[in-house]
Amino acid sequence: MGGIKIILFVLCKFANQDIIGVITMKYSIRIGLLVVIAVLGYLTYESIAEPIRYQKQVDIKEKAVIEKLSILRDGQLAYRDNKGEFAGNFSDLLNFMENGQLKVLIQEGDKDDSTTVYKVEEYFVSVKDSLFSDVDVPNLKYVPFKDSLQFKIAAGEIKKNAVTVPVFEISDPEPFSKERRKKNDPLKVGSIFDANYSGNWD
Repeated sequence: MGGIKIILFVLCKFANQDIIGVITMKYSIRIGLLVVIAVLGYLTYESIAEPIRYQKQVDIKEKAVIEKLSILRDGQLAYRDNKGEFAGNFSDLLNFMENGQLKVLIQEGDKDDSTTVYKVEEYFVSVKDSLFSDVDVPNLKYVPFKDSLQFKIAAGEIKKNAVTVPVFEISDPEPFSKERRKKNDPLKVGSIFDANYSGNWD
């Protein structure tokens, strides 16, 4: 009788171990499935979120580039009005924007009215104070978010309808946008081949 009890005890022990093993395996499988589901969910989320983050970065960086190119265009147009040509380098352009002067003519009276005294007075005003008072002019040549990388600048003349026209072009040499790099279409203002002083974002 005692031998039978021992056999039953051993069988129950092994049965319990089998049950525990099955339960443990079920939990392991469930945990493994949860991990797989979590990983797949993360990868799905990233496949959607990453392009959105990238586009936000493109928008932020291109906005900063456009802002600088727009100011440089204003500087080039003021330079041309003063000197009759565009600057072909940043040394000349930024020096003019920082230290140059603009001639202003003030008219008094009417030259066609003999009853008034007509006169024209000439004044000079600071380019920096009148146009770029809140601008960090020396750093305009650097591409935003690119440390010491400078914009490309060029100037020259073209013939249009038998008339010589000054032209300039300032562009971003290393666009952040992968699409712009692929198409070789960097942000730029002006054109060295056409009398166009607009930006290619306009």
